[in-house]
Amino acid sequence: MEEKKRKRRDEGDGRPAKKYTMARPIGNMRVEYVENNDVLGPVLASTPGLNFPSHISFKPYRHSTILPSGEINELLLRSSEHPRLDYTAQEEKDGSSESMLKDYIGLYDPETGKLQIVPVKKLTVRSTLRSETEELQEEEERIEAAKHTKTAKRHALAAEFGSKKSRKAIEDMALNAIARGQTGDPNAVQNDAVASNVLQTMSDATAAMPTRDDLAAAVDNSKPRPQANLSAEYPVDVYPPATIVGSELMELIPVKDWVDASEAGTGVQVGSRFVARRIHKLAKNKQIEKLKVLRFIMLCIKFNNALISKGKGPKKVPPKGFLDTLIGDDVPGAIPNTIRRKFVTENNDMSRWNIDYLMTHICAAALIVDNNEVDINDLKEDLKLENKEIRQYFAELGCKVAEPTETERTKLKLSKAESASHFIAKLKLPLKFPKVRTGSRKRR
Repeated sequence: MEEKKRKRRDEGDGRPAKKYTMARPIGNMRVEYVENNDVLGPVLASTPGLNFPSHISFKPYRHSTILPSGEINELLLRSSEHPRLDYTAQEEKDGSSESMLKDYIGLYDPETGKLQIVPVKKLTVRSTLRSETEELQEEEERIEAAKHTKTAKRHALAAEFGSKKSRKAIEDMALNAIARGQTGDPNAVQNDAVASNVLQTMSDATAAMPTRDDLAAAVDNSKPRPQANLSAEYPVDVYPPATIVGSELMELIPVKDWVDASEAGTGVQVGSRFVARRIHKLAKNKQIEKLKVLRFIMLCIKFNNALISKGKGPKKVPPKGFLDTLIGDDVPGAIPNTIRRKFVTENNDMSRWNIDYLMTHICAAALIVDNNEVDINDLKEDLKLENKEIRQYFAELGCKVAEPTETERTKLKLSKAESASHFIAKLKLPLKFPKVRTGSRKRR
C-alpha cells in the first residue's frame, strides 16, 4: 500500500493566524490588591434559568446587621420596571462550597503595567410575580369610599325627613364613631377630637400605674434581707459591718475579754461551733472588727434561741429582764435592747419575715468574718436549720452555694462522705439574686 507523505511546511510560515488586539505587557507586571469596603460597587450577577431583559435598571439598598463580631452589610438590588415582574438581586448563601467562595475582578492598565485585583459581591437575580395586594387594596378602598358616600346620603335623608328614632340612631353613631374619617368628611374633625380625648384620658389614668419592672423591684426590696451595696466594686463592700451590725452595736460590743482569754490560753466557752472555731485566730491576729462581727453572730444566735414559740403563730420575745439573762451578763445591758429594736416589731412579735431578716443578717455577718467564702455547715447546726433553708438564706444575699471542690475538701480536711453535707457559699460580683416570681395568669 502506497503511503502518503506529509507536505513539508515552508520556512517562515509558522506565525499563527490570530492577532492580539492589545499589546503585550512589557517587563514585569505589578499586581495590587484593592480592599473594597464600600457596600455599593462592582458586582457579579448571575441569572440562573432567567431570560433577563437588558434594559432593566436596579435600585441599590443596604441592610446592616450589628453583631458582637462587628457590623455586617448586605447588598440588595431591586427593580420594578417590568409591568408584571419584580427583580431582586442578592447574595445567596446556602452553605454550599460555591456560596462560600470569594470572587474578584482584575483591572489592568497597559500604560502603567499595573493589575488591580478587587473583591466583588456575587449576586443572584431572581424574578417574582408582582403581588396583587396593591390592586386588591385599591379596589377595597374604592368600595369603602362608595359605601361611605351612600351612608352619608342616607343619613342626610333620615336627618331631614326621618323619624325621631332614626335621627337619634344617627346621632349615636356619630358620637360613637372614634375611627378616623375619610378625607373631606365633615365628621372627621369631630371623630378625631373624641379619639384624642379618650386616648388622653387613658394615658392620664395609666401614667401612675407601676410597670412590671417596678413591681418586681418593689417585691425584691421588700424581701427580709439586708440592703446590698449594688454599686460596690469589690465583694467586701457589698455588706459592710456598718450595714449588717450597725454603728451603735459595733461600739457597744466588747471583745477585750475574748482577746485576753485567748492570749492567756484559757479559751472561751461559747454555745456556737461556728464562733468557737474562729475566736482564737481572730484574737491572735488582732482583727478587732471581725471579732466584733463574730460576737454579733453569737449574740444573734442566743437571741434566736431565747425566742418563745407558741404554736403556728409568730414567736414571742421574752421580757426585758429575762432576755438579758438569756443573752448573758458578759455584755453591756444596752446590747439586748438594741438587738430587739433591730429585729423585733412594735408588738414584740417575731413573724416569719422577722425571723428571715435575723437569719440573713447572721449569714451576711458570717461572710464578713470568713472573707465572703463560708462553709455553712456549722451555722446550719447552730441555728437548727435544714440544708435547704440555710442555702436559701445565702442565695438571697446573692451568693452562689455549691458543694466543696477537691481543693476545698483538702483545706477543710473533709472526707468525701463528710463533704456531702457541707456546702460552700461564695459572694462574688456580679451578684446573682433569686428571680422574683410575678405569678402567671390563671387559666379559665
